[in-house]
Amino acid sequence: MQRNSKLLPALLLSIAAGVITTPAPALAAEKCAVDTRKTRVVSERVGKRIQKAYELYSADQVDQALELLLEISTSNEFDKAYVSRFIGNLYAGKDGQAQTAMKHLKVAIDIDQLGGTDHAAALRLMADLSIQERKFEQSLKYYEQWMAFTCKEDTNVYLRMATANFELKRHDKVLPLADKAIATQTSPNKGPYTLKMGSYYETKQYTKAAKVVEDMVRLFPSDQRLWVQLAQMYMLSEDYKRSLYTMDVAYRNGYLEKPSEYKMLAQLYAQNEIPFRSAQIQEEYLSSGVVEKDEASLSMLANTYHQAKEIGKAITYYGQVAELTDKSRYYMRQAGLLMEAERFKEAKTAARKALDAQGLKSAGEAQMLLAQAHFYLEEYAPAYRAAQAAVKDSKTAKTAQGWVSYIQETAQRKKVQL
Repeated sequence: MQRNSKLLPALLLSIAAGVITTPAPALAAEKCAVDTRKTRVVSERVGKRIQKAYELYSADQVDQALELLLEISTSNEFDKAYVSRFIGNLYAGKDGQAQTAMKHLKVAIDIDQLGGTDHAAALRLMADLSIQERKFEQSLKYYEQWMAFTCKEDTNVYLRMATANFELKRHDKVLPLADKAIATQTSPNKGPYTLKMGSYYETKQYTKAAKVVEDMVRLFPSDQRLWVQLAQMYMLSEDYKRSLYTMDVAYRNGYLEKPSEYKMLAQLYAQNEIPFRSAQIQEEYLSSGVVEKDEASLSMLANTYHQAKEIGKAITYYGQVAELTDKSRYYMRQAGLLMEAERFKEAKTAARKALDAQGLKSAGEAQMLLAQAHFYLEEYAPAYRAAQAAVKDSKTAKTAQGWVSYIQETAQRKKVQL
């Protein structure tokens, strides 16, 4: 979390002139410690040096101001607290000095003698620096002290406390704090909604996460990516129809950006038993180069066209993935569909390629496809040889033996020499 660059001047002005930070709603009507604590002033000797340090800071001579403050020897606890807080504020404005700033702020806080506004500001800065440095337990401690001391509610404090608990994986504590941040904000801010959604997601409460994102879509219409998030939450909660509708809205409006999102849309069409539309989208994103033509994407497209009973398209894409990978299973699928389409010459070619390709699990199955293709082309001698080869494979031996006999009978009837 980046620190607000405007924070330091406001804090320093509060030291010099007692400026009160922006008011927030009171938690209770009675007087709080911030209001009842008496105002005190530093000793004259220390006050002169503090004034000089402030003048140096105002002239952008921060290092010189720090040097002056670090040399001050205090004679009482109040002076020590006041100087320590000033030093802490100055270090807070320097890159990489948050740890040093917290060391000095802790001194001021532990003495617990600063005026109400100053002590409250020290607590708040200590909490903000702690969360910045990922000291989440410590940040919660000081935010709670700030709330107890000031009796105030603050949207950013609730939001940062929710963030700290989220980082600590205390998701049950994130939700009420995020709700308080939402209740106290003057205009919608995505932060607490995102934390709520994230907490529901992390605890696998996907339906509740989807409800939060529904609110976000309504409240933040300019954030187009929320439509994709909503579709993802619906999908995780197994509400595939809503997920498809939402993802399709995102697609039609040009909100999809990542290859995984286009794949998700295609998957949703397939899950909703609309395989032809799924295949069309896959074909579109492969043609445009949004998704790479690799084994996974081409085989998915071939399978989807197969499910849609678009046999010609399935044959084409099984052929493409087979040529890309040289894997027998894709040649086998292509050969089987070519047989189904009665494209026997092409089936012969695919079956032969399957026999020579990588990873062939059953030579007998490829030989059977080859035998059948030859047979239907009335090429009985090569059909007979392929069927005999398939007999040698235990997986196809019984079926192949039947085909051997059938080919013999057919060849004999047609007076063809085998």
